[in-house]
Amino acid sequence: MIAAKPFPEQPPAPRRAAWTRRASALTLVAAIVLSLGGGGLFDRGSAYSLQARAEALNARWAYMVDNGVPEADLVSLRREWRQSQASTFLGADSMFWLPGGEDTVNRWQAESERIWATDLSRFRSDALLAEQSLHNALAPESHLQRKSRLDAYAEATTPLDFATLRDEWTLEARLVPIDRRIAGLVAGIDAQVQKASRIGVRSDPSAGVLARAAAYTGLDSEDRMARAEMLTRSLNSLQVTLQARLDAASVTLQGFQHAADEISIATLYGLDVTSLQNRVAANRSAFGKALTPAEFVAITSDLKQVAVAADHAIYVALSQTHVISGVQLIYQNHPLSCEEAATSMALTHQGIHVSQDQILHEVGADLRPMYVDSAGRVRWGNGYETFVGNVNGSESNYTGLGTFYPPLVRVARAHGARVLAGCW
Repeated sequence: MIAAKPFPEQPPAPRRAAWTRRASALTLVAAIVLSLGGGGLFDRGSAYSLQARAEALNARWAYMVDNGVPEADLVSLRREWRQSQASTFLGADSMFWLPGGEDTVNRWQAESERIWATDLSRFRSDALLAEQSLHNALAPESHLQRKSRLDAYAEATTPLDFATLRDEWTLEARLVPIDRRIAGLVAGIDAQVQKASRIGVRSDPSAGVLARAAAYTGLDSEDRMARAEMLTRSLNSLQVTLQARLDAASVTLQGFQHAADEISIATLYGLDVTSLQNRVAANRSAFGKALTPAEFVAITSDLKQVAVAADHAIYVALSQTHVISGVQLIYQNHPLSCEEAATSMALTHQGIHVSQDQILHEVGADLRPMYVDSAGRVRWGNGYETFVGNVNGSESNYTGLGTFYPPLVRVARAHGARVLAGCW
């Protein structure tokens, strides 16, 4: 008895067509019954064998899809299989009882092998091209570095294996310039942090972003691609912030130098700069902790105020002091030649140029060492007449003393100077 699977409902056919189908079915039944008796055109064992082969092919197609063969490549074969299973007789597809059933199964077999071989070749070629592209992107890359990919390629056996390798290597090739960009940004940020440390900025706002960058290197390709854009944006933003911070810190350092210069000049005039020095020290501490450009700008602003205050104090002192212009600055060239250096400078105001050594020569020197009198007092030669002691000596260890104003006035007048007054 034939158990037929119902087809989708169709419009009523002409009565003659229904009788024709019934006649065909009766002919099939009659032929099979005759075959069961040992004769006829049909081989009962062959029908069951073809059914088993067809079922194996259907399972094979599922395996092929699971292993990378596109569903579209098998759609025609699977349609024919479903159509063939719409009508069965005694556990076998009706078509397998008829002549030509074996040819159909053989055709399915050959087409399945062709599809598998074609897709396997195509995906293998795609994977090889992807590997070569990745190798080119990573250039220069040694064979040892490349070996793991070539081993994976050699071990692949299915279209899915090759498709997986292709997709992975294609993604890795796309990531190469991105990864290099991220690595370059990290290196630049690290250099900025080190530069900030060298100039005394101890705060580091980059730790969080750099930790994310370090974690990024350990992710697989899909996760890296998913995070690359956001990480790149964060690194770019951080680099801009750090550079702005360095620029602001550099201006602040100039502010420290300017304030120090003004304070140094103020001390030469004997001015009390303690409060200004305390403000500079406080700003120095804030400088090391500052995180943002705005904080450095605030420090710079206060340093400018310090410099202005020192400059104003100097202006006030100068306004109360009579300074004679036209006097050349001359540094003393012996430990105890301060009087001779001052005389040499004073003479330049009148256009007279006499060196310290010349003045020392004309003043003369009493090189006798000091002595202690009976009252326990230190005694030297007469400094009102000549230089006393060694000009390269020291007052603290009693190896030299100096001279008083009369010998210096004498030398100055000998060179034509007009001396208004002389005193010690």
